[in-house]
Amino acid sequence: MHQKIPQLIRDLFQIQAAEDSSLLKNKAMSFVRNGLITTETEQGVQREQHFITNEQGRVQLYNVLLLSAFFPDTKLVKDIFSDIDVRRRCADEIRSLFLERQSLLGITLTKPATHQLVESLSAVETFDLTQSMLPNPFETLPQLALGKNIPLMQALLAQSASLDSYDSLLSAYLREDWEEAAKLCEQLESLGSLPESCYSLVETIKARYQEAQEFDDLIDLFKQR
Repeated sequence: MHQKIPQLIRDLFQIQAAEDSSLLKNKAMSFVRNGLITTETEQGVQREQHFITNEQGRVQLYNVLLLSAFFPDTKLVKDIFSDIDVRRRCADEIRSLFLERQSLLGITLTKPATHQLVESLSAVETFDLTQSMLPNPFETLPQLALGKNIPLMQALLAQSASLDSYDSLLSAYLREDWEEAAKLCEQLESLGSLPESCYSLVETIKARYQEAQEFDDLIDLFKQR
C-alpha cells in the first residue's frame, strides 16, 4: 500500500468531491502533526507529499476521522487511542446523545451501526482502534454536512437546548406564566434557533407579558395612594 491521504480518504468514505476530501485531509494532517497517524513523506514539486503505506495506517486514518465527527479536538481523539478512561467516557457521551436518534441536524443515522460503534468503543480490552475499523453510523460525515466550523456535539447540544426551551415555553404559555415564558423567548432568540412557525406565539407572549407588567405597575400605584 502506498496511497496519498486525499485519495485514501476518498476511497474510505466514498467521497466524490475533491473539495470534501481536502477538508478531511486538513483534519487528517493535524493527526499526522500530533503523531497519531504515521506517514511516509516524499518531496513533491512544491511541497512534501504524505503517504499511508500500511493497513494499520489506513485503519487509524479511518477511525480518527470518524471519531473527529463526534469530537473535533485532536488531542481528545488522540487520548481516546491511548487512555482507557477517556475512551470509555467518550463512548458514554456518544451513547447518551446519539444512540436513540434516527436523524440529527438533517444527518441520517443508521441506528444499528450507532449501537455497534458504541459497543466497539466501549470494548477497550478487545477492540483495537489501530487494527479494526469502527462502524460508521453516518450516511454523510457531519464534517461535510455541517461544515468545518460547526462541531457536531456543539450543534447537537444547541439543538437539544432549543428543543428543551421550546417545550418549556409551551408549558409556561399554557400556565399563563408570562414572566417565565418571556425569559424562554429570550433564550430561544439568543440561540438563533426560533422557528418561523413560533414567531406569532412569541409576539403574543411578549404582548401578554407587557400587559402583565403594566397591570402590576398599576396595582403598585394604587398601593402607594
